[in-house]
Amino acid sequence: MNFIQTFMNGEQGAFKPKSLSPMQKLVLRFVVVGLIYYGFAVIEGMIMRMYQISPIAAIPDYQYFAILTAHPLVGIFGSTYSIVFGAFLFLVPFLMKKPLWSVKLGNWTLALIGFGTLIFWTAGFITHYAPLYTLYWPLPADFSQFSPIGGVFFVLGIALVMLGTVFFVINIFKTIMYTPEGFEKQNSKALISSALGIDSIVNIFKKKDKKNI
Repeated sequence: MNFIQTFMNGEQGAFKPKSLSPMQKLVLRFVVVGLIYYGFAVIEGMIMRMYQISPIAAIPDYQYFAILTAHPLVGIFGSTYSIVFGAFLFLVPFLMKKPLWSVKLGNWTLALIGFGTLIFWTAGFITHYAPLYTLYWPLPADFSQFSPIGGVFFVLGIALVMLGTVFFVINIFKTIMYTPEGFEKQNSKALISSALGIDSIVNIFKKKDKKNI
């Protein structure tokens, strides 16, 4: 079995996509997207290192600054967000022993983060929009250097990623709060307190009070 077949089908064809549950497919998609964007960030990082040692003739200054802008954002939003969100969408239902509130919303989260990252990466590499390493307001508006179209696409990509993040937060908290059919009803206040870590803080003070007594 050659490398491509092993990569696609697993060792000795052990990988069976049809046997996976919707939840398993969702988590695998997050991991794959995260690793792809991690590869993007690694390649960009190597290009930036080489450029600092000896400028590369094929990469003009404006292209370098576009890479400088896209590199950390692809690493954070495209790679880290995807892997961490995928991990939490698996771990929270697993630890609470109940299904994820919405697999569909999880897929929307993945799509928005994946496409959002691709859009702002394209804005940097194709239109060379480079707001010089910052997302804080006000964004640079020197359109003699940066294309207004690039700026629009850059902001659009970031907005999609942020929307995907909101969907992730909603999904996690709804998973913690809801009671699936057939499960015993749980106290909402206790669940919120546990989710925010309030009960742990209260327990610390209770222990201190007992020691003082």
